[in-house]
Amino acid sequence: MVSQDPCINCFCHFCGTPLRFQISRVGETVNCFNCAMETVLFIPGLEAPYPEERYRVEVREIQWQTSDLGLRYLTGIVTSKTPRILAWVRIEFILYNEQGLPVGSTSECQTDLAGYESWKFRTPISQNDAVKASCPLISCEYGRIVGCRIPPVVRPPSPVKAPAAH
Repeated sequence: MVSQDPCINCFCHFCGTPLRFQISRVGETVNCFNCAMETVLFIPGLEAPYPEERYRVEVREIQWQTSDLGLRYLTGIVTSKTPRILAWVRIEFILYNEQGLPVGSTSECQTDLAGYESWKFRTPISQNDAVKASCPLISCEYGRIVGCRIPPVVRPPSPVKAPAAH
């Protein structure tokens, strides 16, 4: 009798869709059926199949910006700290209102981030009541990149308009 390789589920690192695979395929890179982005297969709850040095990045200079048309963005720089090309890197922020309640999220993705290359991201903010953002949630085909050392980002106060003279 031939024993069969048992199957397990993990989730796409980009969109979160469940991926069913044979356990012997742990560590393989596959394209998600839902979003077509690459994901490395893993067993949830166990250590990642690759060391974190393989997909380390640094985030800096995060700030709120407003365009000339009044559109708001979170901007900053993501720098690869590895010689490897990352198929994709996604940065996401949870947005909060003045009461500290989540009001949405914003994200952006860069494909083919070369080793030691920097990427200037610009995530749009469409929620008018968003005044604060979480520390960045960063993921790539290898999984969630942990070790966020950046504090939450608070929007600078809007300038106070002087009352009109009568």
